[in-house]
Amino acid sequence: PTAPYHIAANTAWLDVNLQHKPMDDVEFRKALAYAIDVDDIVSRDYNDMVQAANPTGLLPIWDKYVDDAVVTKLGISYDPVKAKSVLAAAGYKDVDNDGFVENKDGSKIALKIIVPNGWSDWMAAIQMISKSAKAVGINIVPDYPDFNGYLDARLKGTFDLAIDNQQQVSNTPWSYYHFIFYDDLKNIATTQGGNYGRYNNQAAFDLVTQLDKCKADDLAGMKAIISKLQTIQLTDLPIIPLWYNGMWAQMNSTYWTNWPSSAAKDNHYLPVTWNGYWNMTAVLMLTSLKPVTP
Repeated sequence: PTAPYHIAANTAWLDVNLQHKPMDDVEFRKALAYAIDVDDIVSRDYNDMVQAANPTGLLPIWDKYVDDAVVTKLGISYDPVKAKSVLAAAGYKDVDNDGFVENKDGSKIALKIIVPNGWSDWMAAIQMISKSAKAVGINIVPDYPDFNGYLDARLKGTFDLAIDNQQQVSNTPWSYYHFIFYDDLKNIATTQGGNYGRYNNQAAFDLVTQLDKCKADDLAGMKAIISKLQTIQLTDLPIIPLWYNGMWAQMNSTYWTNWPSSAAKDNHYLPVTWNGYWNMTAVLMLTSLKPVTP
């Protein structure tokens, strides 16, 4: 009944290509994270139909797995003053007075951020990201290849920055961390299972394996492992969570009623049928519908 109206289906995050300078520098990644005004994207691009992501990127259904102490200590939110100070402390300076910082060796920084052409909400989002990044001295230019070009760049690691939301809601956060810390780096040329930025950290990979072996009902065990993963993620920033993409759905009560809603008296089944949601209560949603009496 109130904004954001849609259930959070996945996390839209910023893929950062760690093979390209200066994204291989964690301090630059931190400055970039401080520079992005996610609330502006939520309010002006989405008209509050979505929510800004927790710094961990964990979906709201996984709130119980968020280690608040880790987030308080390491989490990053929009702070352009902090972004500028982090850049300066790390040695990124505007050498030629063009308004943009250069690399530590004096070379130009000119990054592209990509989303598929025609994805209008994401196209608007990267324009906002570009604007807020430029305000702190980071030169990022929006680019809109067709979907196949976007996909090719993401899989082959030829991009600088990209918006991505591949990993969907599931029964545990293991799938989320498996995607972020996907460790099949022997196939780095065309990785398809996640970790498009090619982050390499064996300790994180081993923790994801431990999480896979942890029973789903062992909440304490899962939280202990996930806390360590969150510490690594928020320290190294292999990705930058931005907002929760909506589980887009529209219902019409002209002929059928008893659609899902968050109201306590209503059913809470998932009202969508794409990306496997048939298996995550969408079938039950259909069985609960009631015809309108003529």
